[in-house]
Amino acid sequence: MNALRLALDARAVAAARLSTAFWTAVAWLRLRAHGAQIGRGLRVRGPLRLRCHRTATIAIGRGCRIQSGFGGNAVGGNGRMALWLGAGAVLTIGDHVGMSNATIVCLRAVTIGDGALVGGDCRIYDTDFHSQDAAERARPGNPGARRAPVTIGPRAFLGGHAILLKGAAVGAEAVVGAGAVVRGVVPAGEVWAGNPAVPLRPRSVGRAPLEAVR
Repeated sequence: MNALRLALDARAVAAARLSTAFWTAVAWLRLRAHGAQIGRGLRVRGPLRLRCHRTATIAIGRGCRIQSGFGGNAVGGNGRMALWLGAGAVLTIGDHVGMSNATIVCLRAVTIGDGALVGGDCRIYDTDFHSQDAAERARPGNPGARRAPVTIGPRAFLGGHAILLKGAAVGAEAVVGAGAVVRGVVPAGEVWAGNPAVPLRPRSVGRAPLEAVR
């Protein structure tokens, strides 16, 4: 029985490596076809969903890791990693960023700092999508929809299913709890959770995050 388990484990490791090599190549080709700048060491496991306007800009730093699908991360594994960029949008992803099964809608600007981690099934939107005015919502083209840049600081961590709305800013090394909805500014080094997200406590170096954040 142990021999069978070892054989299955070895097979799973080999399959994961082959899958990562294949999907990394596919993602690299698709991103480059849209003019993306890509640093060395990109790793992608699973198919990446990508829609990019011809005037949008994508820059991805060195050593980034993207998990897309159940095989890479069970959290949000029923979906895929998705990037949706509109006209003139700018998506900037720093060095050594990790993302899993997240959806980023960028119609103005989304910036993710070096070493940040975006947990499974997170949603990052820099737009309201629709106007708050009923008459404008009825018109084609979503006139009146407000947009504002979203920023995630270096080494920040977004727990699974967190949502960042337009204008959100998460400071360096801050932690956003699982399922939290961020509408404003999360200061550097703080732990926020809830809907709407509120501060729980400053992050203490060397201490494990709260259970709600995992």
